[in-house]
Amino acid sequence: MIDFFKKGFKTLKFKKQKPSPFGDLEEKVMEFLWEKGSGSVREVRQYLGENKFAHTTVMTVMDRLYKKGILKREKEGKGYRYYPVISREQFEAEVAKKVVKDMLKSSPSTAVAAFEGLIEELPEEEIDRIRKLFEEKTKNESKK
Repeated sequence: MIDFFKKGFKTLKFKKQKPSPFGDLEEKVMEFLWEKGSGSVREVRQYLGENKFAHTTVMTVMDRLYKKGILKREKEGKGYRYYPVISREQFEAEVAKKVVKDMLKSSPSTAVAAFEGLIEELPEEEIDRIRKLFEEKTKNESKK
């Protein structure tokens, strides 16, 4: 697990019905890097619209994401090429896991009630998949 998730994050904003620990600019940077696989400050700035953000602003955001452990970087000329450490899907799964874990820690009954309501809205195939996951987990736990 990357340091970002070990240390945790203090706030989540809901964007497009998904929780996100990123600020608006961080999220746009990550969207570009997840889509392209890598990028320099210049490339990200072009994607964002060069006149919208100063070079130093984009550089600072990318450096902070690097220091948080979300990005890795390699020297390229006078600057760096940045790469996401994990995929968007892995990141979203880790965020969801953290949200659920925090909910269960603070109010297990509220969390269970929320899941119960959500499960009722799922298609039958998804409910079966979840049921099988729980069955496998309980089988594995009883073997220990």
